[in-house]
Amino acid sequence: MGAEAIYKCKNCGNRFKSREGGGFFFFDCRCVNCDTIKIVRTRDRGVAPEEFIPPSKKDIGVCKKCGAELRNDIKPMCPKCKSRNVEAKDIVTFYD
Repeated sequence: MGAEAIYKCKNCGNRFKSREGGGFFFFDCRCVNCDTIKIVRTRDRGVAPEEFIPPSKKDIGVCKKCGAELRNDIKPMCPKCKSRNVEAKDIVTFYD
């Protein structure tokens, strides 16, 4: 389950809105360089968790904005100081 939230940077104190996670049928993949989010659909819909095959690097691709790697296991980046040392403070909405 994913969530959109107000995050607080533990380094500079900046508060900003972002999201992380994914849903039943997609991953939110985040650029390691510029933090652009790409939604990557899963290949196997409706299968048991033990049969699930995550998207390959080829399926995920690279960031269209800057060409860097996309990952689904990193926190949002503070837009002010570029740190990923952030925490969700106020959940705006959950999504599947």
